[in-house]
Amino acid sequence: MPFQVVPRFDFRIRFAVAKSQGDRDHDQDRYLMAPELGLFAVADGMGGGHAGDLAAEGALRALRASVAETKSQLAADAYNQNSDLEHRRYLLKKLRGAVEAANTAVRQLGVVQEGKRGMGSTLDAVWLARSSALVAHAGDSRVYLARARTVLQLTHDHGHVDALTAQGLLRPAVRVQSSALTNAVGLRDDISVDTVFVELTRGDRLLLCTDGVHNEVRGETELTDILRGGTIEQAAEALVKRTGRSGRDNATALIVEIGERFVTRPNPDRGLAAQDLEHACQTPLLSDLPRPLVLQALAAAVEVEIPAGESVPRVVANDLVAYIVLAGMVRCPGDRQVTTGALLFGESLVGVWKQGVLPVAEEPCRVLRIRYDDFREVCADAGLGAELYRRLASHLARS
Repeated sequence: MPFQVVPRFDFRIRFAVAKSQGDRDHDQDRYLMAPELGLFAVADGMGGGHAGDLAAEGALRALRASVAETKSQLAADAYNQNSDLEHRRYLLKKLRGAVEAANTAVRQLGVVQEGKRGMGSTLDAVWLARSSALVAHAGDSRVYLARARTVLQLTHDHGHVDALTAQGLLRPAVRVQSSALTNAVGLRDDISVDTVFVELTRGDRLLLCTDGVHNEVRGETELTDILRGGTIEQAAEALVKRTGRSGRDNATALIVEIGERFVTRPNPDRGLAAQDLEHACQTPLLSDLPRPLVLQALAAAVEVEIPAGESVPRVVANDLVAYIVLAGMVRCPGDRQVTTGALLFGESLVGVWKQGVLPVAEEPCRVLRIRYDDFREVCADAGLGAELYRRLASHLARS
């Protein structure tokens, strides 16, 4: 497929999808490619008979309708004109609302469809706007971002085991093939929707996939090799062929590749906003580091928001994580408060897990989240790695 233009997005894109039914009687995976909206999504339905099919289809239909609404499109227009934090948060709110609308739609389908009560679906959506990807997630399908040096897992599975590890009650498992879902579209009247925001650059590849794909990939090294190798069509086909190892589950892989920038802006978005970059540089890991090296180090980071009153998880996506606080106040054990520039769980970046009381967001906080595996890949650059590990060792010795 040639690269094409999508509305309100600064880069040309191309996209491809591949599917496998595995040995299941029904294919309950569904996907959405709506380039006219800059919207892409995957859904993995669950329920007896064809209930999962209906749930996944209903979730994607409601998601698309909500994003296509006038208010959502006006929010996208406003963000396209001004990408400041206020407009970004409003656009993320509209995307979160679209997943909530999908939840309501599937709940209603379960009532009107005889024998289908209790059906549900995972849902992962990517909305492209300006030079950004806004991601919404519920369930255990996943979104990955493949960059030149690393592959970032942007979403965190909503399973029972994953919840226990996020709370610090379990050590990260080497591999968890399945875990009972604690959150997905249609399971309850209320739904928890994770959102992630990342700036994109030419050459990035976004992968949206169901668990039939990611359960069959043997680690992120293999995933990196597949995602970065060949065309996106070849990569998608190679990923779903991995189901041949077990053949047990439906599998769907949807890849979006970012091409050349064609929109000229007076001040184009280049990763973190200037103020956020200054705040990130206050952390002991990056302080006084040359700006090009800061940007290279932060290639492993994704921006997330933590609502007031919520704990800051030590484990995300089955991996230890650290955080750099961009804005907001966090209360740490011992009644210690930290704010802009603080480094939380620095020991995670060297693979050290500690059990204990988790920090809590005193107010809505924006943070950069860095997974141990992703940080290790960035540090494969010998010069940068030596400098980052030296700074990290000095910080941990003082802590």
